[in-house]
Amino acid sequence: MEFREYWHLFRKWLWLIVLAAIVAGVAAYAFSIRQTPIYQASTRLRVNQGSSNNPSVTYTDVLLSERLTATYAQMLTAKPILVSAFEEVGLNPESALLQAEISVQPVRNTQLIDLQAQHPLPELAAAIANALPQVFISFNNEQQTARYQDSKVSLQAELAKLNDEMKGVAADIAEIAETGEEADENRSTLLENRLAQYRNSYGSVLSQLEVIRLAEANAIDTITVVEPATVPIFPISPRLLMNTLLALIVGGMIGLGAAFLIEYLDDTVKTPDDVGRTAGLSTLGVIARRRNNSGEGERRIVTVEDPRAPDAEAYRSIRTGIQFSSVDDPIRSLLVTSAGPGEGKSTTAANLAVVMAQTGKRVVLVDADLRKPSQHKLWGLPNTVGLTGALLKEMLPENLDYLLAETGVENLWLITSGQLPPNPSELLGSQKLQVLCERLLHDHDMLILDSPPALAVTDPIVLGQALDGVLLVVDAGSTREPALVQSLQELDKVNAHVIGVALNKYKRGRDRGYYYYSSDRYYGDDSDGDAEGGKTRRRRGRSGRTSAQESQIVG
Repeated sequence: MEFREYWHLFRKWLWLIVLAAIVAGVAAYAFSIRQTPIYQASTRLRVNQGSSNNPSVTYTDVLLSERLTATYAQMLTAKPILVSAFEEVGLNPESALLQAEISVQPVRNTQLIDLQAQHPLPELAAAIANALPQVFISFNNEQQTARYQDSKVSLQAELAKLNDEMKGVAADIAEIAETGEEADENRSTLLENRLAQYRNSYGSVLSQLEVIRLAEANAIDTITVVEPATVPIFPISPRLLMNTLLALIVGGMIGLGAAFLIEYLDDTVKTPDDVGRTAGLSTLGVIARRRNNSGEGERRIVTVEDPRAPDAEAYRSIRTGIQFSSVDDPIRSLLVTSAGPGEGKSTTAANLAVVMAQTGKRVVLVDADLRKPSQHKLWGLPNTVGLTGALLKEMLPENLDYLLAETGVENLWLITSGQLPPNPSELLGSQKLQVLCERLLHDHDMLILDSPPALAVTDPIVLGQALDGVLLVVDAGSTREPALVQSLQELDKVNAHVIGVALNKYKRGRDRGYYYYSSDRYYGDDSDGDAEGGKTRRRRGRSGRTSAQESQIVG
């Protein structure tokens, strides 16, 4: 498909695309406006890795730092941490786990962690975002200090024991000093030596404890709050405008997809291009869809009521096509039929007979639809004496003037169907009908037969082989392509000469390359007088073409 066809398809189904977009947008708006607003509070943390004894920083240290940050980001959403944080702010952990949503994301190539807490209440969202880092910091410190706790407890117990021993020795030395006896001098010297040993041991153990404390301080990773959370003012969801806009776009795309699907599944004949592609026939004329003031739709003889209407020009175009379809062997008897009922074959036959008669030819229009006749209704004539009565006679009379009803149009006569027979196919296929046609053509120039639909009954098949040509009437947008093809196949079986197609009830603007001239613009207003009419006639004289030929341009 070319871009023009896509553009035409878009314009044709614009109402569906807009409708789908509006429905989706309204649905998204109604759904979003009923949702509970959710607020989000954010906290930013910084992870400081414990320092090592090596003063230089290597690439490995950087990788370890990034992995440590990612590990802490995962640990922040652990259930024990969340439960402790919810209890810290006074929430029930079970209900808070359902209402609140915690998301943690490490900032790439940094030691920063972004923590977001979402809750229907903005104050609780900020409280959770601030409480969660504090709980995790306490938990992390407890976990890391547990590695050195046993050594510290052991050394502290040893210091306490040494302290007690030193106090006992010091008390003994003080007691000996109070007595002042010379015999205890040796004992006092021994106690002072022991006290000195205890002091040395105490200093050594204290030094070991300080070393452990220093190692603990260097090895522990610290987490600090860089940017605490504040109470949010605006909710993050629902995003009313965003949801509505996205729904409008998605709805429009769904509508566009539905339009393409409908066009793909639609196998009706809509344009002259479809006729040529499907049936391989030329479109002799295109008759626009039009309704009269009485509401009778297409069932009117527009060539009599409004000869300057575009529809009348279309029938003249069909007349021209029939005249040039066989120059060496002119078509004198023509069958007008269609694939199915309600496609406008009777109206087309009547209007075509009028424009044929307007050229000066003596034309007879025969209502050969012996099942559901309509020509007498179009012309407002009685349906008493007609084709059936003539065919049921044993012998055809020499004078057939009693069958010809005056139509009010010069050079045009009508033979109505008459009473409906029980065997219409046998009557139409009889030798009497051929004799009747030959006698009518002896005194007249053109014979046009209006027959039933080709797929409904076999009457058109029977008539098609006996006449010079067949005109198929196709309802644009209603006749399906398989029905048109099957009609042609049935007519081909009897070697009927199908001269072309009349595309009826055509909606203007449907085909990208098919245009109509407005009759009002072409002919002008009658009130303009003879000058305008003369100008119109001169314009037609210079162009060398009839208005029927100018009524269509196939792009």
